[in-house]
Amino acid sequence: MWSKDKSLSLSRILVWVLFILIPVLCFCVPTMVHWYDIVYPEGVGLVEGSVYFPLSATLYVSAVFGEVCLYHLMKLLDNLKKEIVFVAENCGHLRIISWCCLLVAIPFTFMGFWRFLSFIVALAALFFGVILRVLKNVFDKAVILQEENDYTI
Repeated sequence: MWSKDKSLSLSRILVWVLFILIPVLCFCVPTMVHWYDIVYPEGVGLVEGSVYFPLSATLYVSAVFGEVCLYHLMKLLDNLKKEIVFVAENCGHLRIISWCCLLVAIPFTFMGFWRFLSFIVALAALFFGVILRVLKNVFDKAVILQEENDYTI
């Protein structure tokens, strides 16, 4: 039977897999981008020409933010495993994760000038960042309520 502990363990495993997979895939970026440039030489965008450099830069910058995001997600999951939920540390992790999502939108916005579909990725990253900011604010309020409750007799 599926339980909360199994779900948490699955989440931790998936985060670790992604944490290892992203740097491995970074070694493949030049090959993948070169292939993409050959297969789709004429994209739909304002800027004509090769997307090799802008797409490579976008993917590398996104990989850095992704790794930071996964690190803090693992720390958040570690706290949940220890049943440490409504604490300021978790709010800090959520804050950093949300900023990573928001910052990933920047390179994809620039990439959108070469390929308009990148604007959709930028919008999705922006959307996730905003959702996480709202969750972080909810956690901030929950931390305050938890602290007040702890001091109440």
